[in-house]
Amino acid sequence: MTKTLTISIILSWMTLTGLFAQDLQKTNTFDIRNFGARPNDGKDDTRAVGKVMKLIKKQGGGRLVFPKGRYDFYPAFADEFYFHISNNDEGLKRVTFSMRGIDNLTIDGNGSLFMFHGFLNPFILDGSSNIRLENFAIDFSRSFHSEAIITADPEEGLDVRIKEGFPYKVKDGMLLFTDGGKNEGPQTTVSKENIYGSNHMLEFDTKRQETAYMVKDFYFSTINGYPAKQLKDGTVRILVPRLKGTVGNTMVFGPNHRKYPAFVLSDCSDVHFSTVTLHHAGGMGILGQRTHNVVIDNCKVTPSKGRILSTTADATHFVNGTGKIVLSNNIFENQKDDATNIHGIYVQVSSVDDDEVTVRLVHRQQHGFDFLKPGTKVELVRGKSMITYATVTVATVDKINKEYSIIRFKEGLPKGVRINDAIAEVRDYPEVTIVNNIIRKNRARGMLLNCRGKTIVDNNYFHSPGAAILFEGDAFYWYEQGGVRDCRISNNVFDNCLYGVWGKAVIDVKAGIKEDLNKSRYNRNILIENNTFRIYDEGTLLNLYCVDNLVWRDNTVEYTKEYPPRKRKFERFQVQHCDNVTIEKFED
Repeated sequence: MTKTLTISIILSWMTLTGLFAQDLQKTNTFDIRNFGARPNDGKDDTRAVGKVMKLIKKQGGGRLVFPKGRYDFYPAFADEFYFHISNNDEGLKRVTFSMRGIDNLTIDGNGSLFMFHGFLNPFILDGSSNIRLENFAIDFSRSFHSEAIITADPEEGLDVRIKEGFPYKVKDGMLLFTDGGKNEGPQTTVSKENIYGSNHMLEFDTKRQETAYMVKDFYFSTINGYPAKQLKDGTVRILVPRLKGTVGNTMVFGPNHRKYPAFVLSDCSDVHFSTVTLHHAGGMGILGQRTHNVVIDNCKVTPSKGRILSTTADATHFVNGTGKIVLSNNIFENQKDDATNIHGIYVQVSSVDDDEVTVRLVHRQQHGFDFLKPGTKVELVRGKSMITYATVTVATVDKINKEYSIIRFKEGLPKGVRINDAIAEVRDYPEVTIVNNIIRKNRARGMLLNCRGKTIVDNNYFHSPGAAILFEGDAFYWYEQGGVRDCRISNNVFDNCLYGVWGKAVIDVKAGIKEDLNKSRYNRNILIENNTFRIYDEGTLLNLYCVDNLVWRDNTVEYTKEYPPRKRKFERFQVQHCDNVTIEKFED
């Protein structure tokens, strides 16, 4: 399929499904200035947003316009409610653009910058439909991560110079990152200075503006900071055993939370992002849960000037979605995790009675994720083999708390249900189209593709320290439902991937399967063709584990000297416990 034809299909689908919704939005146009906001005046514009959102909800939609400029938002007058956000942290949220039950709305920023200050969730869309977000950028005046330049590597620790824009203090032998506010006396509930907690570090190559070659995350047990001492020359010596780094490189201090993703789409439909730039968020960039039809087109996730990191987790992430997911013409760079992850959720069977099962959401960032409802069709899966052995319909759900529920099925309890089996929703798995994107210089992998709908990955550029594309799914750690059924990967450039430690191969196809290896085939029907692989050593291009029906053909390999070759050689193709795998000769 050509690039022009692919884009044409996307645009035709968006038009037919009404994502542009011009007719619904012609009648009501709202200028944010009429509600008290003024661009570039430095004042808090939160109240203006709250006022106009109430009116828009009352009138059934419209078009909200921000004349070009900078708009500032603070927590004091933001909406507040408790919210569960999959793969991020639940909690009591202060929300600037609180869009609960709002339909038929376009927000046009006209190239404006939305600057957020403090502990805020910029956008939460809950039960909303027909939303278009376009032509603005998001940033935080103080990021949730911090950065420093490594100046020396003494025996007792690591010396760093904290970069401007990342305020800190060394108090009682601890390095703590702050918001720079003045505070007298001990920290109390009424202190004016806020602490930006950090519990892990990752080294970046300052010149390349990417994670350093073959570095690993350094996790530390404290919840707020690190043992350290202030040196007379203005540098800080971090007194952490085994911490090492290269002088001149940048050390990124990651936050100890994922509390503040930029955009949350929960139980929404027909949401379209266009020309939106996301410089930073304290969590994921765009998180969609139980949402139908999402388009992200011509957007950027990229650091603002002076920073090496953009979002502190995935650029985009989709959980139990339906309809269509389109990622086209975007740049996803320097985020502290993957460009996207598209998957479902498993609950674990924790007890079995005569006619019911008690199930548990195991991972703490899945607590409160409600997808089991009367009438929901579900699959029952063996926890260790990932084999689906029954499909039934939920009759009743008695929710005990955010972790546990008691489930009964219309057909009765299937035979052979065991503790530690898993249950996931059988749904209208979304069709996924990922075309013409640039994914580079981030931590970890490029994309995690774990959706059973038709998936097209065409004409993208990947430069990731781990696997460019990863397929997985498990019922023992992340509890993420995967298992592709129809995936085509074509016409992409994989440029010197695997310069880090996050994957076995450029394309890594696996799953958390621990038994029945002779018959469990979790991922199926994958075509990999007409791609270019630029590699710096004899690394593994393709790793396959418990896969059925994969074809590799007409791919090209080019050698570079971009990184030092690893000392040991790897098998070009690794195939274990697979059926119907065809690997055709490639140009070398």
